Order: sequence, then structure tokens, then C-alpha cells
Amino acid sequence: MKKVYVALSILTLCGCIDMGRVGFHPVSRMVDFDGHQNDVANCLQDGAVNQHLSMNYSDMISGGTTRYKLKDANYEDVAWIDLSESKRKEVTAFFFYAPDSPEIKTAILAMISQCKNSLR
Repeated sequence: MKKVYVALSILTLCGCIDMGRVGFHPVSRMVDFDGHQNDVANCLQDGAVNQHLSMNYSDMISGGTTRYKLKDANYEDVAWIDLSESKRKEVTAFFFYAPDSPEIKTAILAMISQCKNSLR
């Protein structure tokens, strides 16, 4: 009987979660940047603006990882970006986006390229 209540609770909660265009099975890309977490976040923010997107702080995740949401002009979530800083002044960024969004993939690659060049 408890399993039924748990299953119903999960189904109810799934209906309340807005995954945006990211979806339940996003593509992920990991990139390392040289610099501090704030510098990388600011650089990615500038890159997002250049791609006509906005990058908004979302959450602090365990281990000092910070999550940002990448939004399109309609304020719909199109990607998530998780940033975590290591001890060697290096930041690892994880990008999560829908597999059927080539325009978002192109925008993210442009943001990465811009930041790699400006953080040298």
C-alpha cells in the first residue's frame, strides 16, 4: 500500500516540475576553464547575452557547485549550467541541454569558445 502512495506522490510531483526544453534526458558536455568560478560565470553570462540568451542563478548544489539556468527570449529554460571550482584555479562546467536542440548546442559552443579565448 505504501508503494501506491509513493508512486502517486512521484507522479504528482513530476507534473509540477517544469523541465523547460531541457527535458528528462539531456545531453551533457563537460568543459574545464582556467580561472575562478565568478570569472567563468561572468564570462558565460556575457556569452549568453551575445547569443540572445540569459543566464540566471538557480541553486547551490552540494560540494560547492553552482547551477545556472540558460533561458531563451521567451524565458523558457533551454539549458542548465553547473559550475564547480577545483583547488587548481580551474572551473569545471557541465552543460545540460536537449538532444534535439541544435541551435542551443551551437549557442553553447559559441559561449564556450568565447570564454576560452577571453580567460587566457
